[in-house]
Amino acid sequence: MAGKNWSPTTRYIALITVGCAVGWAFWFFRDLIRPLIIAALFAYTIYPLVQILSNKTRIPHRASVIIVYVLSLLTISSIPAIVTPVIIGQIEELEVDFVQLISNYESFIQTPFYFREWIFYPSQFLPDISGLSFSILSPIAGGAFRVVEFFTKNISWVLVILVVIYYLLQDWDKLGTWLLKLPPKEYQDDIRRITKELEKTWSAYIRSQLLFMIIVGVLDAIAWLAIGLPGAIILAFITGLTSIVPEMGAFFSGFLSILIALLEGSNYIKVSNLWFAVIVLILYLVMTNIKNIWIRPIIIGRGVHIHEGIVFVVVLGALIVDGPLAAFISVPLLVSALIVGRYLRRRIYGLPPFPQESKEENSIDTG
Repeated sequence: MAGKNWSPTTRYIALITVGCAVGWAFWFFRDLIRPLIIAALFAYTIYPLVQILSNKTRIPHRASVIIVYVLSLLTISSIPAIVTPVIIGQIEELEVDFVQLISNYESFIQTPFYFREWIFYPSQFLPDISGLSFSILSPIAGGAFRVVEFFTKNISWVLVILVVIYYLLQDWDKLGTWLLKLPPKEYQDDIRRITKELEKTWSAYIRSQLLFMIIVGVLDAIAWLAIGLPGAIILAFITGLTSIVPEMGAFFSGFLSILIALLEGSNYIKVSNLWFAVIVLILYLVMTNIKNIWIRPIIIGRGVHIHEGIVFVVVLGALIVDGPLAAFISVPLLVSALIVGRYLRRRIYGLPPFPQESKEENSIDTG
């Protein structure tokens, strides 16, 4: 015997209860959300490789997942193996060149600058560091220990991300099918079409990010080669690779470029290391603003079909409010919300849920 249907009041109470329970669960497991987002983005990016390998060959799906998963991890882990020796080679020269750097700085602040009848000395505006000892390097060592401590504490999150990536790759299709079956049957086709639109949006966003990374790397390589910065190609590679993280990647690569300019100087521009570092700093600031104000918004905006001004504001606002990860996913989340909002608005007004349907109806009526 079938049970009695719930009254509207009971349904509302159940809905509110479930909503509160879900909200509490999100709050309780809030620290887990970021690792899950990272794992989902990574799995979503490489899952097409699993499909290609599984569909184009006779390799089973599970074996394809393992092959793509292992190769992806090896590729990512090989990047530090390539870049680290270069960075260490530069850092090993830090103590020797630090003495010369202080000497160049002292010489610079004691050099007079003439403007008509006035004479200026940089020492009037800049601090004297003649008494500076190598104890300044101790904060660097302390910072290194803090970095080690940070990664040690978060190694569990890395493990969670790796495990979640593997299981998402293994059961991505099953997860999608299960989610599509959650709504009532009469709405499953709508959800399926919305899901396809969301997939197109996120795929276009990932492609736009990859294109942006390539353009940034090429522009930096041209600029650093033009002024003779040592290690220009590897620095450009690092910049392009880290540009996927808004601002944080640019800061890291900029700091590294300025440090190498201070230590090594230019390969052919005849200026002191200090002045060369100033040139690198100016170029870095100019290129960073060009990338963030024009290049990134234009490439991503055209990729996801949204105005580049909105892209700039959304990325910057998310970066200020919640950091790099929020800035990275803010644009596709906004477009996804617009897609869902457009569907809900048309349903609320009693219109066909998808614009193309109304166009087809109008063409039939006019025909």
